[in-house]
Amino acid sequence: MKTGHKISLIYSGITIGLLLIAGMVFYFFSSNYIRNLYFHYMQEKAHAVAEEKFSKDELDPVKYRNVVIRRKASIPTSKELFVNVENHDLARQVLSAYLDDEQIKQLYANQTVNFEHGQEVGTAFVYYDNTGTFAVIVLSRNPYGADISRTLRWALLFLVLVSAGVLWLISRLYAMRMLDRIDRDYQTEKMFVNNASHEINNPLTAIQGECEVGLLRDYSAQEYQDILRRIAHEAERVVTIMRELLQFSHVRSGEEMTELEPVSIAPLLQSIAKGRCEVDSQSDFTVSADAHLLRMAFHNLINNAIKYSDGQPVTIIITDHLVVIRDRGIGIPKDDLPHIFEPFYRASNTGSVIGHGVGLALAKAILEKHGATVSVESKQGEGTTARVTFR
Repeated sequence: MKTGHKISLIYSGITIGLLLIAGMVFYFFSSNYIRNLYFHYMQEKAHAVAEEKFSKDELDPVKYRNVVIRRKASIPTSKELFVNVENHDLARQVLSAYLDDEQIKQLYANQTVNFEHGQEVGTAFVYYDNTGTFAVIVLSRNPYGADISRTLRWALLFLVLVSAGVLWLISRLYAMRMLDRIDRDYQTEKMFVNNASHEINNPLTAIQGECEVGLLRDYSAQEYQDILRRIAHEAERVVTIMRELLQFSHVRSGEEMTELEPVSIAPLLQSIAKGRCEVDSQSDFTVSADAHLLRMAFHNLINNAIKYSDGQPVTIIITDHLVVIRDRGIGIPKDDLPHIFEPFYRASNTGSVIGHGVGLALAKAILEKHGATVSVESKQGEGTTARVTFR
């Protein structure tokens, strides 16, 4: 089974299980409450029945009529029994048909006893009258409780089924999105490591080769200087790559920037482009940024434009919250354009132009961390336009 299916099944199973438990608890307490409420009404009916039977000769007509009305207005009963408990043997014989020994004992202790008898429920208590002491038993079927319980069961079943379907779809969608993101990040990191290893390995191999050449025989001082110069050049390449990798990793780490300050874009770009390209500041604006990182991002974009401009002029246009860097250089092939911001990716037409493929990726990461969006339009042989839009 695929990982996404496993995750969605586990998530759905746990959630549906918790929902079932909550539903069962709700059903238990609701049914118990309905049952106790019905017993309460049964007790009221039992007292009304007893009062109607034994108080007729003690009440005036108006009060007795109110007792009758109260008895009729209470819940319907299927059986009403009055057992004279002064005759213990006969009373126990009748009571034992409805109550067990413990319940009979509670009844004689003047406690109200609620009980179940077949498909009916009943209540019993002892009533003291001037004509004797009687056990009053009232039986009734509880249609309300059965209907309500049945409705609750079907409602809970429907809720669980619908919730199960919805949760399954949500968990599948969430799992697929999460796995797609994990897979995308994994592939990116894998490519990043592979490319980084390759880029670092090249100058290190060159350094190793120069060292081996220098050890083959004795050379003149000038030849040793040439070897050391080449080693220093390759070592500088390694240092540059490592510095860019550390900066790129730091920017991608997700850490919040703390040293923010107002930065005017026009003076920043003019200082970077001074003597190298034209800056057209139509409308300057200020952003809250890490000045060092922002300078690094624009420095990489401008350097990249100059590097591949093929000697043609590079123009920087500044308008309200928008920076446009345009060159008329070699351009970017259509197939390479979607990948230019991937670390270590270099377009197929870069030829012998020196580069590591980290500058654009680092610039985009820095600018996005400052809330800007970066887009690039290019046509091979005609030039490239990079747009940086700040919110």
